[in-house]
Amino acid sequence: MLHFVRVALAVVSVFYGHEAASASTTGEAETLDCLADMNEARTAAGLAKFGEPSSDKQKLPSSPTLKETVNATNLWNEICKIIAEEEEDSAEAEKLEGTFAYYAGKKDCKAAVQYWKDGFSLFNNKLPPAYTTSNQSEVYTDRAVSFVSLYNPQASPVASCVFVTCTTASGFAASALPKTDERRTLRRLQGEEEPATAIICLTNPQALITDTAPFKEDEWQKIVHAVVGTEERTGASPVRPSLPLGFVMMLFAYTLF
Repeated sequence: MLHFVRVALAVVSVFYGHEAASASTTGEAETLDCLADMNEARTAAGLAKFGEPSSDKQKLPSSPTLKETVNATNLWNEICKIIAEEEEDSAEAEKLEGTFAYYAGKKDCKAAVQYWKDGFSLFNNKLPPAYTTSNQSEVYTDRAVSFVSLYNPQASPVASCVFVTCTTASGFAASALPKTDERRTLRRLQGEEEPATAIICLTNPQALITDTAPFKEDEWQKIVHAVVGTEERTGASPVRPSLPLGFVMMLFAYTLF
């Protein structure tokens, strides 16, 4: 079972006498080392450091690597099509195992880790409940899953991270415009949209197990002390992901079988 953060993008469009005709989204990823920042948060909570995975099923491949287990080109094209709402599933992602942490923003590991840490507030300072299919969307939202993924207390933890860039090439059909305006509008609108970028990390062992709470009471109290203590010392405020202009991000978790 693979817990993946499904990202639905609602496009906020302003039409100047034209309508979208087509769109094609592609993705690519580069390996990103966020372990130092992730492990700083983990060790503060008394948790073991993330190591590097040895299994291909636990590694996020960079583009354009072709691996025996996962085709990187297909994987990131599929993931970016999910982000662009062109597709709903990824056949390549189903070949991976673990729990994802997702941050929509720039290539900044510290910002990503802070965003995941801020998911602490979603649990209202209470021990997170057992994960079930019924509370998946209500309790275990994308940010909550990312928080649990970061603080995964299981033995021999490993993590793999990438920085993903999604590019959508669009064509537009103009209507009811003078020829000169139509040509100018098409020149401005045809081609590539502003890329959407994100940091995605895959952590193992599986952080969420059906009908099981992700943390024991003593583990949770150490996390509470680490998170609350850090915020009090630094005065840190919740970090919001930087979103591509013209898009509204709607994030929620779903399960791939």
